[in-house]
Amino acid sequence: VSVIVKNKESIDQWGTYITTPVVTADEAKVKIKTRVSAANSFLVTDIMDDSGKLVSKDTARKIFGNEFEQDLAVLRPRLWSPETPVLYKAVSRLYADNELKDEVSTSFGIRTVSYTADKGFQLNGVTRKFKGVCLHHDLGPLGAAVNKAALRRQLRILKDMGCDAIRSSHNMPSLEQLELCDEMGFMF
Repeated sequence: VSVIVKNKESIDQWGTYITTPVVTADEAKVKIKTRVSAANSFLVTDIMDDSGKLVSKDTARKIFGNEFEQDLAVLRPRLWSPETPVLYKAVSRLYADNELKDEVSTSFGIRTVSYTADKGFQLNGVTRKFKGVCLHHDLGPLGAAVNKAALRRQLRILKDMGCDAIRSSHNMPSLEQLELCDEMGFMF
């Protein structure tokens, strides 16, 4: 259980939704939708690459209902795949009355995903088969409490066996498991 305390003016919990609708070798369009609880506010978002370098920045001043929409460009994107799990980070800062009220960091990979009858599943334009397992949320005799080091060890063993995809079983996966899968290169 986590107790999350926020200002009245804040970015909603799980309120950031990131997609990459257009990806080429030269440029990726990163679309970010951010739900907030704030009037008279604006949102500043920085995108950092995996080395922490700023690669794109945008300030959104127009809000639709309770949601900001931002379209940012990342030049020469490094694509996420199981072989190269490159993650970018969007750092969104909400200001109300010119005062910083909230800051949220969201990791994401830039990639394309498609599925057609003739080519099957494609990741970044390459047809591939899933080499996966069905994985329960618990860690065997360690139980269901989240142990990030044990999860990392379990995923490392699966990766060393050639696994690149995971289907969760029965119970929802923990946030820690999903983050490790992104970081270690597992399709989930």
